Amino acid sequence: MDAKGRRQQLIRRIIESRPVYSQEELGEQLAVQGVPATQATLSRDLRELGMLKGPEGYTLSAAPSQQAFRADPAQLRMAAQTHLLSAQRAGSIVVLRTNPGHASALALVLDQAPPDGVMGTVAGDDTIFVATPSPNKAGRVVKLMRSLLSPQEAAVGV
Repeated sequence: MDAKGRRQQLIRRIIESRPVYSQEELGEQLAVQGVPATQATLSRDLRELGMLKGPEGYTLSAAPSQQAFRADPAQLRMAAQTHLLSAQRAGSIVVLRTNPGHASALALVLDQAPPDGVMGTVAGDDTIFVATPSPNKAGRVVKLMRSLLSPQEAAVGV
């Protein structure tokens, strides 16, 4: 196994064994094990390993394959009901708000099984920008996302 493979295997073991809340903390744990890594390297490794950062620290994405998402439309509803606080259109961009640490989980579902009009997402800690091809499509995505919330939340125009 090459150095990258060993480093990624060690990252996986560290994250599975205890909560890790930052790349700095992960870098310190790797250094203790004699495997120094830059922040850019850690960022790439975490992305390649499918790690998500949430309120409990980094975790391995347990997301099923894209085909599984398409076979179960309830997955997007569940993700929206769990993570989505609001949806607004800003031109051809949709701005989705979540609780802190929840944006990447909802963005992952949107990226793996994009509804009609969703071209891609950019997720921060509590905000997701959803790219659409037009303001009209953005409006449709907002309507869809609001419809996935509970009836009371959708009625107040979250």
